[in-house]
Amino acid sequence: MRTLLIVPGLFGTEIVDADVGPIWGPFRRLYGGPPIGELPAPRGRAGRVLPAIAVGPVVLYDIIGALLRALGRAGYREGENLFLFAYDWRQRVVDDGPRLAAEVRRLAEASGGPVDLLGLSNGGLTLRAAFVADRALPVERVVLSGPPLAGSVETLTVLHHGFQFAPLGRTVSPEEFVACPGSMDSIPSPATASFLDEQGREDPSYDLYDLPTWRKLRLSVFRDEPDRAPWIEAVGKRLADLRATWTFVANAAVPKHLTIICGDGLPTQRRIVVERGRVRLPGEGNLRGLPAAAIVEGDGTVTFESARAWAGARPHVVKFPVRRHRDVVRAPKAIAGILEGLR
Repeated sequence: MRTLLIVPGLFGTEIVDADVGPIWGPFRRLYGGPPIGELPAPRGRAGRVLPAIAVGPVVLYDIIGALLRALGRAGYREGENLFLFAYDWRQRVVDDGPRLAAEVRRLAEASGGPVDLLGLSNGGLTLRAAFVADRALPVERVVLSGPPLAGSVETLTVLHHGFQFAPLGRTVSPEEFVACPGSMDSIPSPATASFLDEQGREDPSYDLYDLPTWRKLRLSVFRDEPDRAPWIEAVGKRLADLRATWTFVANAAVPKHLTIICGDGLPTQRRIVVERGRVRLPGEGNLRGLPAAAIVEGDGTVTFESARAWAGARPHVVKFPVRRHRDVVRAPKAIAGILEGLR
């Protein structure tokens, strides 16, 4: 059995700071605590990978716990042939990719042969960046579950409205997200980002990678005021960096064996709708009333086209019906597909 390295997705690694303590990870941080991000740079560093968020022995929110238990039953043992890549998911994938590539090299040398990689949701973006940093990685099999390889409108929705991780919990504000250098890494790529008017017609007058578009449409941190000086500079830099990131990851080497796990059966927003000069981004599960041209099938967050958008690859695709995007990591059929892809 080959060594397996798992790359978790957003919020999958705790963030700790020497001065303020845990920023993300403990149960209490669902309801309050230091900001996830702040200008000029977010504080804290990566801690351990989180299997779940719990209060004592009671698991309140499973992240990868069910997956780890299934891998254990299949013969994987953490610290022996199973390893978890802890990284700061707030940073850019171009910065995390080389670190991941170095860890793959280390594990391959220790095990005496190629390893397997499993990227979960946005972890797939970091994994792909590793294949740019080192195009000859000693990897036999790669499995990606729900990866937004061409971006996702849902990411833009979170940047616009903020995100509430738990019922009645705190909302991570757009400002907190945008203050994180990698916050925009999974918005729709330049090749796929497009706008529709309220009748569902293409509107080429907007460019998602153009700062004036964000200000004109009052997107995200500009929702109340388009002339916020610190954010004009920050968003302008994020967009310029991100355009370069998409060019960078397009050069990723193609894995020897690639399996993509895709959720299916849910309406998923594919295009950005503009109504009366403002964007309409209702979010996962709330797409009723959007023009039909704005919606395709997917897992509610990631479209099928985005999940398999690794340039040059011809992946084996496993599709199954889901109720939410998170099912691509936790549902029994997703876990079965992952195990199949690793054989």
